[in-house]
Amino acid sequence: MESIVAKPVERRVLTPAMYALFALLLIGALGWSLKERAIPDLFKFQLRRFSDNTVLLNSLLGALPALLSMLVGPAVGAWSDRTRSCLGRHIPFLMVCVPLISLSLIGLAYSQRLGNWLWSLAQSAPQEQSTFVLACMCVCWTAYSLFTIIGNALFIGMINDVVPRAIIGRFFGVLRIVSLAVGGIFFYSYFTKELTEAVQSIILSVALAYFLCFVTVCVGVSALRRVTRAPDGMPADGVLAGEGVGDTAATPWKFPLLFIAVALGAICVLPANINSYHAIGQFHVDYHEYGRTVAAGYAMSILLALPIGWLADRYHPVWIGFVAMLLYACCMLAAWWLVIGPLSYLLWLFVHVVLAGAFLTGTASLLPVMLPRQQFSSLAALSASLTALLTVLFTMLIGYLLDRNGHDYRLVFLAAGSVGLIAAWCWYRLLLRYRRH
Repeated sequence: MESIVAKPVERRVLTPAMYALFALLLIGALGWSLKERAIPDLFKFQLRRFSDNTVLLNSLLGALPALLSMLVGPAVGAWSDRTRSCLGRHIPFLMVCVPLISLSLIGLAYSQRLGNWLWSLAQSAPQEQSTFVLACMCVCWTAYSLFTIIGNALFIGMINDVVPRAIIGRFFGVLRIVSLAVGGIFFYSYFTKELTEAVQSIILSVALAYFLCFVTVCVGVSALRRVTRAPDGMPADGVLAGEGVGDTAATPWKFPLLFIAVALGAICVLPANINSYHAIGQFHVDYHEYGRTVAAGYAMSILLALPIGWLADRYHPVWIGFVAMLLYACCMLAAWWLVIGPLSYLLWLFVHVVLAGAFLTGTASLLPVMLPRQQFSSLAALSASLTALLTVLFTMLIGYLLDRNGHDYRLVFLAAGSVGLIAAWCWYRLLLRYRRH
């Protein structure tokens, strides 16, 4: 198979500043992973104690973040692309966004106490107490989702600016290892029957760790910028990677199909992820067994992360996206037929975690590779908006269908497999077009 990647990175770009930069980015990845791996599952766990409504669950975990992404993503992306400051393009925004994320997590941790206090203040009926708590949880989750969308996009934009294209697939592989390791430890160690008593302390710990990690990143990268001067014409953040000159020009032919393929690949894994807590109730799976299965899937994904990152650098992320998505779709359709009890559910959940992880690892560098660096945040925000639109429609439809079919959660595998097949076809068409052009 012929390689279709950029030329190998030259030794001269692997400077001491770059190694220091990579260490800082890994610290940021640690804080980011703690937030991304733990908080959604903790919120689902809290939410289920007060509501079994699948439409509400899919709206809060799927549709709401997607709508917020559509509203704020393109504007913030274009703003950050045009920003030029002594701190670079993204750090000024991160310095505002990171404290807000931590504050929203603190609010989420104390949402039950706040809801109970508001209920007593309003002197409402006893049956309305849970409604007040649920309302506080939803408000805090909305704030968290809004600031997280902005912060995640800024962090990926920073990585795109400073990491050389020739090794960006492997770098994202290392980031995935950090993320998966954090997730594996969380699910293996904390996902037990005693999780109810530990939810608040875990959320507060994540809020503090995330804040400290990203403050370290912002301060450290700013210090590196002061000792590394950018030549004229080089992007503000690109000097640390030794890149920015000779960036590839935009090729508009690829954007619509690229964005559709990315969107479909992102949404097809959502049904199994969002509805997992309700599914384990249907199949009588113990929380501890569920946590260990997810941790085992993350451990397997860790073993695959660097090889997949190398393959993405060697042959291009679009190859990995097509192969991984086709395997994922076929396996999810098989799961729809074969899941009948706790053991079979855990087996196919493991397959879902591994193949979804392989897809995400292999395609993590796709947009940085395919999009022009100077317009990356703006174009990535447009891609995220299309993903958001499809996420809103898909998650609301899944919630409605689950309510209509009596909450048979085998439906999530059928939905994942069906959309996965469409996504695999789009990835194949993208691969053919890319090779042709």
